[in-house]
Amino acid sequence: MFAEAASSALVTSMVTRQRPIVSYAVAIVSVLLAAVLRWLAGDWLGGSIPFLTFFPAVLVSALVGGLWGGVLATGLSACIAGYFFLEPASQWTLNLRGGIALLGFIIVAAIIVLAVVLLRQAIDTIAVQEQNQRSLIEAAPNGIVVVGPHGVIVGLNARAEALFGYDRAELIGKAVEVLVPEKIAAAHVGFREHFQAAPETRPMGAGRDLCARCRDGREFPVEIGLNPINWEGRRAVLATVTDITERKEHEERQAILARELEHRVGNMFAVILATIRRTLTRGRSITEAEQILTQRIQLLADAHAVLSESLFREISVDRLLANSVGSFKDQLVSGGPDIPVIAKAAEALSFIFHELLTNAVKHGALSRPAGIVFVTREIEKGDESPLFHFTWRETGGPPIGVVSRNGFGTFILLEFPKQFGGDATLDYSPDGLIYNLRLPLEAIRNGVTPQAKPG
Repeated sequence: MFAEAASSALVTSMVTRQRPIVSYAVAIVSVLLAAVLRWLAGDWLGGSIPFLTFFPAVLVSALVGGLWGGVLATGLSACIAGYFFLEPASQWTLNLRGGIALLGFIIVAAIIVLAVVLLRQAIDTIAVQEQNQRSLIEAAPNGIVVVGPHGVIVGLNARAEALFGYDRAELIGKAVEVLVPEKIAAAHVGFREHFQAAPETRPMGAGRDLCARCRDGREFPVEIGLNPINWEGRRAVLATVTDITERKEHEERQAILARELEHRVGNMFAVILATIRRTLTRGRSITEAEQILTQRIQLLADAHAVLSESLFREISVDRLLANSVGSFKDQLVSGGPDIPVIAKAAEALSFIFHELLTNAVKHGALSRPAGIVFVTREIEKGDESPLFHFTWRETGGPPIGVVSRNGFGTFILLEFPKQFGGDATLDYSPDGLIYNLRLPLEAIRNGVTPQAKPG
């Protein structure tokens, strides 16, 4: 409060000196008062010290009016004192003693005026610098907190108020540890005292993750720069606080995507290798193996394109199914709720849907124009958690002949669901193929596979 009052007084004085009439009026009044005081003290002082009461008038005039106020006061004082209080009194003549006294007064008064002017210029410069400093701090885009020598907050800007959720008046005078997470507040006192013993410009906690604490107790990641400064004539530390919440979230998203990409690429190569092995070890001709392998690799590419487009986020089952059936969508009757699934489940379902479609086109309902495939989706109540129940039922196709139950297609349909804790059945009924797939909902939506019960 004292500093603010002093600053206000400095500004008032500067404004007064910018108005010459006011400055000159102050000089005249001061000299007249000095003359009255000298006259009242005439018997006590006699004629030995004629200028004693005029020195304060010169000082006040210089303080208030600057150089020209001091010069005017000096001139008026010399004239009045020289005429009324120097021997012989009330005359414009001076003897040697009076002349020396008058010259001494003018020299001393000039020194006073010069000293005051230089002092005022220095004070004005400091005041302007302090005002500019405060303006820069207030306009800074980052939060700024000024901490005094004993860890007490002595200043902050509007951005810091917004960051921490405090009004300025609430923080001024409080320990800076109120803005530090509670778990390290006690340790922070020691760190702060160590820094203030030898302050230097540097980042706080270089290489470590820092957090600040809001009024409501919420913590958020920050970067803090420390700068020793002078604040209201005392040593202080200016802490620049930058909220890096968005940057941290972005870095975390990048790290997650990088890990997911690494995982996906590894899985892709494993699936390609397994596909090649299964395709080439069933006694097929080179031409047939090439055709099947090409289709399956293309399926993997299509599934990867869908996953890449959605940046490995959740993908809907409807979209996977539509991507698989392609031009046969007019012979597909689909119903039931659509659900989003994670990337790993999307890849497995893409293989299953493609295998069902391939079989239907070659040997089942989709090999005839009148054939129909009914697809239903349901959410069932399981023993431990909800299940996603998918059914593929074909009608209108040719009679089913001898079926190989050891091919890679059967492996995909029956074995792929097991990686999610699910199961599947194939029913080659006379009316057409029926495929039932049940998968734990948590496994395909959140990647949480149910634990197997102990046998």
